[in-house]
Amino acid sequence: METLIRNNFERILVIQTAFLGDVLLTLPLAHHLKKMNPAYKVSFLIKKELNQISEIYNGIDEFILIDKSKYLTSIFDIVKKIKNRFDVVISPHRSARSALISYLSNARIRISFDKSSLNFLYSHLVTYRKDQHEIQRNLSLLTYFSKYIDWKERIKLNLDDYIFNDQFMFWKTNKEKIVVIAPGTNWETKRYPEYYYAALINKLIDDGIKIVLIGSNDDFELGLKIEKYIKAHNHLLNLIGKLKLKESISLINLSDLLICNDSAPTHMGVFTNTPVLTIYGSTIPEFGFYPFREFDRIVQIENLYCKPCGIHGHKRCPEKHFKCMIDLKPEIVYQNAIEILNKPDKAIS
Repeated sequence: METLIRNNFERILVIQTAFLGDVLLTLPLAHHLKKMNPAYKVSFLIKKELNQISEIYNGIDEFILIDKSKYLTSIFDIVKKIKNRFDVVISPHRSARSALISYLSNARIRISFDKSSLNFLYSHLVTYRKDQHEIQRNLSLLTYFSKYIDWKERIKLNLDDYIFNDQFMFWKTNKEKIVVIAPGTNWETKRYPEYYYAALINKLIDDGIKIVLIGSNDDFELGLKIEKYIKAHNHLLNLIGKLKLKESISLINLSDLLICNDSAPTHMGVFTNTPVLTIYGSTIPEFGFYPFREFDRIVQIENLYCKPCGIHGHKRCPEKHFKCMIDLKPEIVYQNAIEILNKPDKAIS
């Protein structure tokens, strides 16, 4: 296989215009490019809604923002910005739009997966392996640069050691156990029911543990529903819709445990020092989107005939019983959370 690192180029564009979690899992690609050659100028093409990524990571020289709500217009607008600017385009994103943008950039080297839409528009293809973690898959696109990459190598984010919330910092200063819960997700069948989350929170509060809810503006109503079931509100801090991305990840980093669904917060958590407990409903870890550190943990219902029912999840259960979540009782999640919290070596120093 040709080794492109020996070629004379320095301007590289990475295309990842999917969700927040997907972009976070692409950051190690930028890290390893810079590690191979600090002279590389690395640009990222991402959705305009995710512009806050630039606040948490310094390893990218430029962020180019795309408005995906306008299909053809977005392609033309982006091509105007990138045409003849890049020597190499790397696209972990496998959509037809990403392939067209890559091709129309006029970059001589265009790398993506063999499973990508319109893959004939790329100059170099890499085998998409379903058995790998998504970070590992993304880094396989650098096979033409280097064959030996540690996909679990940590990257450093720009995080704060102080959160501008008096209640949280009071808990932190007093060395309280703090569990962050991110209850939201874009897909209903990937979301643990709010009354289960509430039952879990009440059990944790009974143990004297402090709880912080985080999420986007879209999760605001969900947070209010959960709050209605909570018996000791002085142990609960609802910050859903009130934090920027950097603040959310910093808060996770300052806490003792993150509990969330199979969604972006899982990937926010793995870039911190804090253990992650991910709840799987209609999806499975084998898709490659799982917390991978030794102190992380997953909970799910095993051997369910209809699971998984799709890689992304659905708005409602296709079988109309939602057993993948309904059968996953709060006591199960609680027990796993307590086991993590009681392990003395649960976090990276």
